[in-house]
Amino acid sequence: MASPVNPPRGMRDFLPADKARREHALGIIKNVYRSHGFDEIETPVVEDYARLHAGLGGDNEKLSFSILKRGITADALAAAAAAGNPEQLADLGLRFDLTVPLTRFYASHRAELPSVFRALQIAPVWRAERPQKGRYRQFVQADIDIIGEAGLLAEIELITATSQVLAELGLAGCTIRVNDRRVLFGLLSHCGFESAVHDRALITVDKLDKIGSAGVVDELRELDSVDAETLGVVLAAVEPKLAGDGITLTPQAIEASLPGVAENTGAAAGIESLVELGAALAGALPEGVTIRFDPTLVRGMGYYTGTIFEIAHPGSGSSVG
Repeated sequence: MASPVNPPRGMRDFLPADKARREHALGIIKNVYRSHGFDEIETPVVEDYARLHAGLGGDNEKLSFSILKRGITADALAAAAAAGNPEQLADLGLRFDLTVPLTRFYASHRAELPSVFRALQIAPVWRAERPQKGRYRQFVQADIDIIGEAGLLAEIELITATSQVLAELGLAGCTIRVNDRRVLFGLLSHCGFESAVHDRALITVDKLDKIGSAGVVDELRELDSVDAETLGVVLAAVEPKLAGDGITLTPQAIEASLPGVAENTGAAAGIESLVELGAALAGALPEGVTIRFDPTLVRGMGYYTGTIFEIAHPGSGSSVG
């Protein structure tokens, strides 16, 4: 039998022309972000296993590729098998995003960096996904982060810089979908979910684009059937608005899409922040880029606490950023 010559499932080769096109696009991205004052850094492709599984990576932690310890003995294999814990055999793993390495990088080099640090990373990451169209096990991420600025200025800069990237790449018709984790937690509380299950509930809500509102409700019934049905009513009312022109970042539009949620103190603060963001970005985005409120946007990572955003494009069935 001939040896297989294809790359592993979920991986791909790049022919010279494809490689040149990707490098051209990455060059545009780098130049725009550099013009906004972001400094490029590089981190190792591997991190300590414990850091990659610290509980902040959401479902991506389950998709992490682990690296076995060197010199594993038969006794170590037997002990891991007896404990039913193969994790004992790994001490490193391939990074599944660029944020976890960034936090470790900043902790290591904080004394050498400015008090407000604008980081740019463009590098491959790995996830043990089920390979399918548009989903690979190895892919390149382009990340920008601002460390040391806790206010709205950081969010404004991240969005304006990224919108300029979209314009320079010629991606017309993009919509920046924004939400705030405080609004999400307020929504769950409004529907009756106890705070102890909020993180678990959000992991399910994050699957909305894959399993639909009915699937979300079915899964959430494991936590509380009444609360799940209440949330399902909200999601069913919101979905037509998202499919249309979207929800603008005004207090009237946001509160109309989530009646009663603003009574929650945390949600009210999140809504206020989103309204301020919308006002600051009014007229500041390039032609062909719009911004809309999406109360179903979750971003499954535990390290998100405030504003979150993704970029949708009509030519893609999934987020493009």
